[in-house]
Order: sequence, then structure tokens, then C-alpha cells
Amino acid sequence: MVKRLFFATVMAVSPLMMLAQGLITGSVKDARSGETLIGASVIVKNEKGQGVVTDTNGNFSLQAPKDAPLTLRVEYVGYRPIDVDVYDFEESIEIALIDNSSKLDEVVVIGYGTQKRTQLTGSVTTINQDVLNNNVLPTADALLAGSVAGVQVTTSGQPGSGSTIRIRGGNSISASNDPLYVIDGFIYYKESGTLNTGERGTGISGGISPLSLINPNDIEAIEVLKDVSATAIYGSRGANGVIIVTTKKGKRDKTSIKYNYQLTYASPSKKLTVLNATEWARYQKQYFYNKGGYTDEQIKSLGAGTDWQDAVLRSTISQSHNLTISGGDEKSRFLLGGNFIDQNGIVLNTGFNRSALRLNADRKLTDRLTVETALNVSRNKQDGLTTTTGVSFNSSPYQGGITNSLTYALLMPPVVPIYKADGSYNYTNPYEYAYFAMGDIAANPVSDLENSVAQSVDDDIIGNASANYEFATGLVGKASFGFDIDNLTQNYFAPHYTALGLANGGTGSIAKRRLVTWQTEFTLNYNHQFGRNHLLDALIGYTYQTTNSSFLTGSSSKYTDESLKQNNLSGGSLYAAPLSGESSANLHSLIGRINYTLRNKYNATATIRADRSSRFSQKHNWGIFPSLGLSWNANQERFLKGEKWLTDLKIRASVGTVGNQEIGDYQYSTSYSTSTTGGNVHYTKSNAANSNLKWETTVSYNIGIDASFWNERVSLTADYYHKKTYDLLLTVPVDVAKYGVSSQLQNVGNVENRGLEVSLDFIPVRKAGTTWNIQGNLAINKNEITNLGKYQELNVNSYTILRKGEAVGSFYGLIYDGVVQADEDVSKLTTQNGSRPKVGQEKFRDIDGDGKVNENDRVILGHTQPNITYGLSSSLKLGRFDAFVQFQGTASGQIYNSLRRTLESPTDCYNVSSVILDSWTSSNPSNTYPAVSDVRPYSYIDSRYVENADYLKLKTLTIGYTFPVHLAKASAHVLATASNLFTITGYKGYEPEIQSGIDTGDYPASRNFTIGVELTF
Repeated sequence: MVKRLFFATVMAVSPLMMLAQGLITGSVKDARSGETLIGASVIVKNEKGQGVVTDTNGNFSLQAPKDAPLTLRVEYVGYRPIDVDVYDFEESIEIALIDNSSKLDEVVVIGYGTQKRTQLTGSVTTINQDVLNNNVLPTADALLAGSVAGVQVTTSGQPGSGSTIRIRGGNSISASNDPLYVIDGFIYYKESGTLNTGERGTGISGGISPLSLINPNDIEAIEVLKDVSATAIYGSRGANGVIIVTTKKGKRDKTSIKYNYQLTYASPSKKLTVLNATEWARYQKQYFYNKGGYTDEQIKSLGAGTDWQDAVLRSTISQSHNLTISGGDEKSRFLLGGNFIDQNGIVLNTGFNRSALRLNADRKLTDRLTVETALNVSRNKQDGLTTTTGVSFNSSPYQGGITNSLTYALLMPPVVPIYKADGSYNYTNPYEYAYFAMGDIAANPVSDLENSVAQSVDDDIIGNASANYEFATGLVGKASFGFDIDNLTQNYFAPHYTALGLANGGTGSIAKRRLVTWQTEFTLNYNHQFGRNHLLDALIGYTYQTTNSSFLTGSSSKYTDESLKQNNLSGGSLYAAPLSGESSANLHSLIGRINYTLRNKYNATATIRADRSSRFSQKHNWGIFPSLGLSWNANQERFLKGEKWLTDLKIRASVGTVGNQEIGDYQYSTSYSTSTTGGNVHYTKSNAANSNLKWETTVSYNIGIDASFWNERVSLTADYYHKKTYDLLLTVPVDVAKYGVSSQLQNVGNVENRGLEVSLDFIPVRKAGTTWNIQGNLAINKNEITNLGKYQELNVNSYTILRKGEAVGSFYGLIYDGVVQADEDVSKLTTQNGSRPKVGQEKFRDIDGDGKVNENDRVILGHTQPNITYGLSSSLKLGRFDAFVQFQGTASGQIYNSLRRTLESPTDCYNVSSVILDSWTSSNPSNTYPAVSDVRPYSYIDSRYVENADYLKLKTLTIGYTFPVHLAKASAHVLATASNLFTITGYKGYEPEIQSGIDTGDYPASRNFTIGVELTF
């Protein structure tokens, strides 16, 4: 009877006990890799017996008392335990554990292998995962901006165009300064320049970025190799730094599907102020004999007139789609990803779209043999601006100022309408007599943009396959074979009524370039721990890369039928001689590296690479590039090991030599070009042989420190470097009578870069469900030409000069000294072009004091390379909310604002900047803007237009939230991002990020707002 009563009581009370308990569900994963952790312990703190372990998918379900809140204790071997406060049993909990190793124990990708960060002797920076995860940029190169100390990234506003990337300054002058890219082991170097597909110097502005071929969402990690200990393994290609890109792979025991969609609204971030119709007509009447014949009453009735700038700039909508399927088991992994992006530019009829497919797979065939494959197929199409530089069919004093249809729109008189009364384009402009007018037809920049073709289409396939075989424990051989097949087509067409087609009845061309690169590598790596104190990692290898390039260009003009544009070159009655060519280059290399670690305290890395390049003659085609790096893990010493405030402390030093061979093919030999006159083909010498041409070599020194404190709450990395580049590959003037050409590539001069880099990470909050991280970096670089051989100075162009003791890219011109005022004694002023300036005219400083201003009074006015670059970012994760913000900036650099000079040049046929209204008059004695005149005393540049390029830009601001989808075992992450939200700068142009340092009317930057969602199943 008692037993029956007890059983009945238990049965009655059990439902009440169940009601008193709640079900807590969640998952546990690795905070860095995102992989699930199997067998992690989850217990209710201070409750005996209340605990479970995660299953094979990393998930757990736990019955717990319902009197919330309660605290879970989560533990896993090799990871830091964490306490998680639970307030709501309804939502699933995502728990991320951090492994016990410090940041210095992370494994990073280096040249031809991987290495623990604690064993590194070189300067290697890994792009923060927050930067990658919060990316909404269509191309990967912009990810580096503001993220890595010592890396300057200058982006273009034109969709799809490449960025200019400089790592620790520029080493070269005539050779390339671009870094080397290594994508999943494939050494990838491709200039982002364009083919000249038009006539008389016309062509396509911009150029597709090499990294635009890679979908940023496919990137797992980016490592930047900066010092010689890290880059010497790449020898002749390592002088400018190395960027290693590793794409994502599937996870073992986990199949997932991810879909990402983003919608972006873009608008011009800035507009320039020019005269409206009323102001322009009044200005014309006052200064240029009233060419339009306006009365005062007519002027008052004009109003604002036509806003040509507003007509060619626009707000746009762009979108992108990404789909990734990945998975794996104990022996295999795979990832298949597809991407489509359609980005519309803020300049009329410009844009970029990409369709890409990526496949990564690996399989362990036996216990000793593993094979890996990576394949990326993409089509990239860019619609850019037609360039007008060099076009002249009438005499014009302003032809150097109009570089594309955008700048032409800025200069269009606001009294000229875009359309006729019937809605058709207006091709009548009575003010255009010099540049873009033929008879009664004048160009219309809006029509130009709508009807001209300036298109680049790049079809690219990159593939790499490798096999790893373990001959014995620690002895692994690797054979890899890679290829890159790139087909670039540039389509160009300017109808007969456009600025570039007026002179010749329309012009069109098609240019094709095929670039095929094959890469073969064989390496043997030995890694062994000898006892407790000695670790040896040795590598030897042979690599071979060959590149074959061919091109073909056809063009015609004087079209009788323009309906098919450049797709019917036979529609033109005048044909230019086709251009074609082919070249080949190869590089044979032997590599060797030894890494040695003693007692986990002392590390040494010795590297050597021997390159044989076809770009130099036989007596100079071999180059040897050695390096030595040392590091000391001081925190492992007894006198520091017990200090709780110190987590890690490593001191590094390196020295070595790297090279630069990026000069183009056959530069050491004589070559000829062809031209056609009257149907006859002529051969002209284009390059004089120089069998003494050899490597440009850079000797680099680096000392650095890596430290972290208070359990990695604070992390510091600092480096000082000194790079000396010898035997510069420099184009210098030569005697035409002797060489048959006016210039030749020679080894002349030296350049030095010295600098300091500091990166600081701070984690103010790190607890369950909440992490706040702040990262900052600062770099200071001084660039200096230390030798120019027999030359004291060399004029590069009309803007810059090469001079010993100055930086590469130094502006050279006159110092503007204000405006001659009425109370000045004109007779005492220095002469300018043989005469003394008059009241109201501009004056310039007489530097040498000889009483006259001429070319001898030009001085250094600034330099294109900023001395200071910096970045600041912060990420916050609060439960399911996340936020990210990133700033970037530069200081101590200059830009020559050529566009501003054009807009401030008074003329009776073009519009001008509104600052003209503040020009000197007797009633307005301005000392900034001289009296209105279409006469300039000098063609030299002057200090007025060399502007400070300092800026601080809010690059990215992102807010996101993750929604769990319990029934589908899925999640949805939504985000809202603002890009280029604001820029603090004193620069007067569209944008202070100018790749060449000379602003002739570059594509303006846009302000972008993006919303997106990522679904994970």
C-alpha cells in the first residue's frame, strides 16, 4: 500500500517538476574558425548534476530550473572556460570559445607554407576578421585600406577600377611599385593598366582591378608580408611586399548553404561649385565683351540655367548575390560559390558587373597523399569614361584641361540647354569655337556619356591543383600546377556627334589581349621536433612560371552607318593599320628556407632564392636574394614568465635583399614600332638595346616588437624599417643621334624608404555574449632619392621632378605670391616673362633674387606620397547585435589640382568656378584671385594648386542583427552599412584619394548605403 501511494505521488508531482524546469538549447563553436566543438561541457553553475555535453553538431539541450536568470559554465579542453548568463529560455544560445593559445600561437600563411606566429621572425599582418566579415565592397583590394599599418591604399571612385597599393612606400620610379599577389598558392601579377583602343591618344579611362576577379565573400584570410624575412622567399618579385589571399574551404562534418544579398544606394559625395546661368552671363558681359549679347533684363530672367554637373552625376541602385554550398567528411572537403554583382556608377552610363564561380576541394586519398584543387572563373565588365587627353583638331589654349566627358560637363556654359524643345539632344553651342565643335555641330557631354562606348570585358580562369605526399613523419613533398587564362576585350566607340567623333566622322575600335600564365612548383618540406628544445622546419623547392601575351587592335573612322557601333568596324570608310603583337616571359627559381626554434624562445629564419628572368640579357638574368631573420620570445624567460600582466613579448630583427623585375618584356633589346602614312608602312625604332640592364635590388632592415598584456586585453606591434633600393630601373634621356631614341631604360640611382609602424589592439569588454574591440594603426614613411647617377635632377613631366634629396613624385613649380595691389610700387616688382606685372595681376616669388621670374625660380612644392597613413576601427558584439566602424586617413601629402586650375582659368567659351566672382577688382582688392584675364604669364605649375591632401574618412559603419530560425536550424543575419559617410579634408576637388597625385578630373567618390541579409542553413 505504501509503495502504491509513493508511486502515485511521484506520478502526480512529476508534471509539476517539469513545469518548474525550462529547456535551454544552444551551440558551441570555435571563436576564430567557426567550427563546432564536439563534447564541450555545459553545466548550470552552482547546480549539482545539471550538465550535458555537445553532440556531433556542437549542439546541446539542457533541462534547468526555470527561475531565471541563471548562469551556464561552458568548458572544453584547450579552450578558455566561459560563463554565460541566460535570461530567456525561448531563444537558442550561440557560444563561442577562445582557445588557450595566445595570438602569437596562431598559424599564419607565409610564402610556400604556414608557421606559428610565435615562431615568426618577419613582419606579417593578418587582416582582422571583423574587416572581412563586415565587407560590402565589390572588390577585395579596398579591404586593405586603413586595416594594415604601412599599407597605403588609394581607391578610385570608378566601379571595378583597381586601387593603387603601396607597402612601406614606393621603391621604384620607372618599374612597378605594385605588390605581388598570391591567391591560394598561385603567384599572380597583372598590371591593371588599359589597352589604348582609340586614336590619337584617346582611350578608356580606368581599368579592371586584378583583385576584382576574386569575390570578397570567398576570402578566408589575407596576410600582408612586409619585411624582407617574409618576402625574400619571392625573390625578384618581393621588393614591393606580398599579399597572400586564402579563399574559403568547406568544413569537415558540416554541410552548409549560405546566401547573401545586398542592395546599395549610391550618390555623389560632393559636387563642385560653378557659375549658374545668371552669374555666367553677367561675368561674360563684364569681362568678355558680352559674347552672348545679353541685356541686363535678359540676364535677370536666366535663372540658374542648365546644371550640367547634375545632369552627368546621378544616384544609383546596385545589388549583389552570393551563394555558397560547402561541406565535407573525414577525408574530403568542398566549397562551391557563385557571385553576381551589378554596380551602377554615379557618372552617367558607367558601371561594373561581375559573374564569378569558385570551386575549392581537397581529398585525403591515403594516409600519406592529399590532393587539393582551386578554380575561379569570372567575367568582369566595366563601362568607364572615354578619355580626351591629346585630342586636338582646332587650336585651343585649354585643350589640356578637358580630360573626359565629366570635366567637359563642368565647363559647359550654363546658358546652353541639354535638350531641344522637341526633347532631342542639343548640339548647338555658340560659345564652343575651339575644342569640340565642327561647323554648326558642337559636342554635348550628356549625349557623349549616353552614346559613347568605353567598355572593358575581362574573362578570366584561374586554376591551381596540388598533391601533398608524406614520405616519412615530418617529410612532405608537394607538387602544384596552376594556370591563369585571361582574355581582355576593350570596346571603344564615339559617334560623329560626340566630342571624340566630331573631327573624323565617328571613330571606333576593338582591342583584344590574351594573357596565359602557367606555373609549376615542386617543394620538399621537413618539419621535426628534436627532443623538447629543438624545432627544425626546412624547405627546398623549384618553381617555374611562364607568361605569354598577345594583342590585336583594329579601328576605323568616318562612319556611314553607326547603328552597330564598334561591332561593325567596316561601317567606317577610313581604316587605321591594325596593331598586333606577342611577347613571352619566364622565370625559373630555386628556393630554400630554414626555420629553427630553440626552447620555444629563440627563432631564426634563413631564406635564399635564385631567380633567372627572361627580362634581362644572359649576363644579368640571374639574381640571388638572401635574408636572415631572428626573433626572441622574451616572455618565456624565467625573469618574465611569472608576470601576470605580461602575456606575450617577442622582439624581431631581419636583414636581406629582394628584387624588382617588373619592367615589361624585351627592354634589354632593340625593338621597332610601325606606323602608316598614305598607305605606306614605316618602321620606327622604339627601344635601344641595353645588355647591361639588370635587377633593381632592395636591401631591407627591420626591427620589431610584438607584445600583449593582461591576457591579451592589450596587444602592441611596432616596427622600424629602412629600405635601400639600388640600381633603379629608370628611364633617362639619351642622345638621339647615338641611340636612335630620345630615352632609354637604364640602372641609374638609389631610393630609400625609412619608417615606423605601430598597431594597437584594445579589448575593453570580453565576456559571455559581449565583446568590444578597438584597433588602431599608424605608419610614418620618409621617401628620398639618394642618388641619380650623373644627373642632378630629371623632369618626369610638367608637374613633377626627380631630384636628389627629395621624394619621388615631388611637385616642381613657382611660388604664388598674391596679387599686385594698387598701393604697390610696380616699378620695383620683378619682371615676369620680360615685363612687370600690372595692378590686379598675379605675381610670383623671385627665388634666386635676380630681379626676374623664370624657370630658375621653380622650387619643390610638395610630394604625391603621404608621409603618414593611419586607420582606426572598432567592433562590438552584444548578444545577437553586432556593430563595426572603420576610419582611415593620410597626412603630409599633396595633390596637384589641375581640374581646379582649369575651372579657375577665365575664358569666354567655358564655365568657371564660382570663386571667379571673388576676383580682384578696384572695389574688391583680393589677394587670392587675380583680375579676370585669359592670359597666363607662365605654363609652369604654381603653389596655388598644390593642395594639402590630408583627410580623415569614415570608411565603413555597419550595424547587424542575427535572427535564429529554430525549425530550419538556420540563421539570418541582417545588416545596414554606410560607406564613405563623410570625409574631413581641406582639399577642394571631388576626392582627396587621387591615385597619381595629379587631379585632372578623376572619377568622383560616392556615398553608399547598403542593406543586406545572409541566410545560413
